[in-house]
Amino acid sequence: MKKLHKNVFYHTTAGGLNVGCVIGEDAVVCVDLPPDPSEARAWRAQVAELSDKPIRAVVFTASDRMSAESLAAVGAPTAVVHDAALAPSVVQAEPAPAQPFESPPSVARGCNDAPQLTFSDSISIVLGMKHVTFVDVTFQGGYSPDACFVTVRDSGIVFAGDHVAVGQPPHLAQANLERWLAVLAALKKTRTITTLVPGRGPAGEPAEAVDATLDYIKAATVRVRALARARRSRSEVGALVPDLMMLYAPKIARSKASPAYDVLAHEMRAGLERLYDELQTKGE
Repeated sequence: MKKLHKNVFYHTTAGGLNVGCVIGEDAVVCVDLPPDPSEARAWRAQVAELSDKPIRAVVFTASDRMSAESLAAVGAPTAVVHDAALAPSVVQAEPAPAQPFESPPSVARGCNDAPQLTFSDSISIVLGMKHVTFVDVTFQGGYSPDACFVTVRDSGIVFAGDHVAVGQPPHLAQANLERWLAVLAALKKTRTITTLVPGRGPAGEPAEAVDATLDYIKAATVRVRALARARRSRSEVGALVPDLMMLYAPKIARSKASPAYDVLAHEMRAGLERLYDELQTKGE
């Protein structure tokens, strides 16, 4: 587990996903969970070493990070997700922030009131009474229809989920690329964020992490657009995968003999197919 701030930590799972926790006076908020229940239990044990307070909620940065088994493994009473992931229910959402990355100024309480807490634009979880920590969750919607950022207010730290990937290609299969690019552009310009925790890869300075993600999206777009303009079929995007794998996959996954190669190549192809469809819809 790596310490980012006096009460903010993150951990990289065996599968390369980043998860985090925010320690408050009275409770803990987790950001995503290891998808494997046994690893989730191990993560809960690590959190328990930092604080004996209960986990109040787990915020999922996107619905594809949700796991009922992992939630049960850590004993979390509440899952916080965007209402595109679950039917809207228990809480009045706050107004949308002025910029995609900004934290809302107001606070929503009552995260223990329901097993699933949903929101449309933004919501804040309050930890502590004397020394208060605000965990702000804001809808972004680029990586996937329910993707969110989690910001620890006044710390300069944002958990960007799979909007950002460092050292490997981001997953494009659910993407609204126009929205995603707008989110990344806004994130790169902000001066209030000093540490970005990507969905995959090491935490660090926001601009460098955003540039790594943008580089892949732009490279993939150029290649798929050229293929589409040459009137090549959607099925032919698979021919682009080997070159992009050599350029953007982690070194351990670049060899076809690696078990990781097939998994990442499959994910990459699905993203390229999504990109092809989006470009066709726009007439590009």
